[in-house]
Amino acid sequence: MIEKLLSNSSYSFNIYALPMFLTATSIILLGVYVLLQEKSVVTKAFFFSTLSAGIWQLGTGLIYLMKDHALVVWFYKVFVFLGIVAIAPSIYMLTVSVLGLFESKKKYIALSYVIALFFYLSDLLTDSLTTGVKERFWGPYITYGILSAPFLIFFSFLMGRSIYLSSKIYRGMKSGISRDQIKLHLISLIIALSAAVDFFSCYLPMDVYPFGYLAILSVVFLQAYAIITYQKASLSEIFNSIEDGIVVTDNEGRITKINLSVERLTGIGAQTLSERRLKDLIYTYRNKFEDPKQVEEFLQKIRENPNRIVEGDIGLRNPAIQLDIKYSRISDRFGIKTGSVIVLRDITQRKKVEQELREYKEELETRVEQRTQELKQSEEKYRALVSHAQVGIGIHKKGRMIFTNAQFRTMLGYTEEEMTNMEIAQLIHPDEVKLVLKRAWDRYNGKDVIDTYDIQFLKKDGSVLPAIISNVVIDYQGERATLLTVVDTTETKMRRELEIANQELEMFAYSVSHDLRAPLRTIDGFSQALLEDYQDKLDEEGKDYLMRIRAASQRMGLLINSILQLSRLGRSEMRLEEVDLSGLAQNIAAELETNDPDRKVDFVIEKDVKGIGDKTLLRAVMENLLGNAWKFTQKQAEAKIEFGKTEKEGKTIYFIRDNGVGFDMKYANKLFIPFQRLHSDSEFAGTGVGLTLVQRIVRRHGGDIWVESAVEKGATFYFTLER
Repeated sequence: MIEKLLSNSSYSFNIYALPMFLTATSIILLGVYVLLQEKSVVTKAFFFSTLSAGIWQLGTGLIYLMKDHALVVWFYKVFVFLGIVAIAPSIYMLTVSVLGLFESKKKYIALSYVIALFFYLSDLLTDSLTTGVKERFWGPYITYGILSAPFLIFFSFLMGRSIYLSSKIYRGMKSGISRDQIKLHLISLIIALSAAVDFFSCYLPMDVYPFGYLAILSVVFLQAYAIITYQKASLSEIFNSIEDGIVVTDNEGRITKINLSVERLTGIGAQTLSERRLKDLIYTYRNKFEDPKQVEEFLQKIRENPNRIVEGDIGLRNPAIQLDIKYSRISDRFGIKTGSVIVLRDITQRKKVEQELREYKEELETRVEQRTQELKQSEEKYRALVSHAQVGIGIHKKGRMIFTNAQFRTMLGYTEEEMTNMEIAQLIHPDEVKLVLKRAWDRYNGKDVIDTYDIQFLKKDGSVLPAIISNVVIDYQGERATLLTVVDTTETKMRRELEIANQELEMFAYSVSHDLRAPLRTIDGFSQALLEDYQDKLDEEGKDYLMRIRAASQRMGLLINSILQLSRLGRSEMRLEEVDLSGLAQNIAAELETNDPDRKVDFVIEKDVKGIGDKTLLRAVMENLLGNAWKFTQKQAEAKIEFGKTEKEGKTIYFIRDNGVGFDMKYANKLFIPFQRLHSDSEFAGTGVGLTLVQRIVRRHGGDIWVESAVEKGATFYFTLER
């Protein structure tokens, strides 16, 4: 057959083949052109559809030229039908791509291509679909067998499904450019369905030349037009969906384009502003300028700063609306200035808040002045008491210092006037601010927080003052405030005592690590030796006792390790950096699977989840939480463990979720208490220290951790990293 296919004697000229060749060439070239414009799911699907239709048309044209019927049948089976069977799946894939349903319909797309492959192989290997050749006036035409009807049903179903999905989404959209594109796509689908006339030719009693190529040609050009113009249309849609008003001008200051938000904010339509100048907009909608010169001055500022953003605010004639205006110059790709972009933002609410804050401040100042007079005498007595104290004393209220003694001011190098009303955040080293403010907030809200801790203050000259700070909530002048006691620990006895205590703690840890572990290893080793060497001399009860001894010694070893981890946690120096939490999760998941290859667990790990913290400590957090999820899902037939993040009120919240045994939330308060467990060792092994370790690490990072769970419905652990 290959020799016949390549032989010139197998062919004769047929004018009816020319439209087929032209159609095939046109649509394949158009498919390549669209694909080169932008490689996306839509353009790739469009290319596949043009390639399938092109193979069909090209092969059909060649068949019209063939004189040997056996060659016609063979070539149709091998080449032509390959394009025919792929047309409907390719059009279905293009449809779901245009509708934005590609990801959700992937399996249906794959199934359609599998069915198409079945028909192709059936035709290739049997005569169940292609049975022979019938001569028509335009040339040889294939006759079909028993599988032709199922194939027509398959083809019609995919085309019908594509039309149904397109019409459904089209009806659900009220307006917009996307709706217009779907409308064009729907029309092309209906035209494409008419191309089936070529296939129905074998059933028609009359010799009617098949015009399917016209339908295909129309469909392809219509789809190409919709796809090529879609990107531009999408940009226009995005432009009009921006909440801020955008005004584009040329170099002469003439307004060339505005979005819908400009009309909404100013009440001026695009037609009114067309070919008008920017100053006309500002003049018309200025907010009580003292004189028109202010507008000219504003525009002059813009002209003098063509490469920078210039900010100002203008108001509409409606006193309830005020706008902020931002101006910047725009250039083409060659750096030539082509015009300007003006962004209008509604600042009405901001102005309202600013006014309320000013009023509140004035009211507060009035109240302070009144109270000051009433408490002047008692305050003088208090100042005399603490002014000569050898430790730093200060009082802050609502984040501002309202009192400091001489010692505190000397420590930091400020005068009394400078420190009065200074924000406490200005006195604290930037690395400590978030942690201190969070503890202050928690303290005001009645939470149990650490009241005495090490801190670094920032002196006036920029140097650092290490100190120990104590916080006490007091009633000061009828309002809640915080009393600070500050001790300089640079060269103090307290620092030396603290260092001695740390040394003693280190010695204790060393003793636990070496002196306690050694006898435990001895107990474990000799009990194992007894089991191995004397098992024939021991009854079952004796063997059970020895196994219990081994289990207890091993458990005690784990407890010692856990205690050491807890003791070292608060003393280890933290090295803050950006940590790839997704990478840690993937590594830990791989380790768990390697250690227990018989387990099948579906890990769903969100990509590119990162956080700021100590990498070693954060790995311990991930190991404990993922290890617990692995442990408590071991009884599930289809275990699933997820890691990811979510955003709430501008805060990043990380989570680890499983579908394991879960627990009753009324016992949740026990989770983070050392050695407290909700499950027995017989069910799930453990020491009860892991979650305590996790909580302390998270809190060292200034974060928080909590859990949501239900019995037999899994558990989700959430944590934040504030540091």
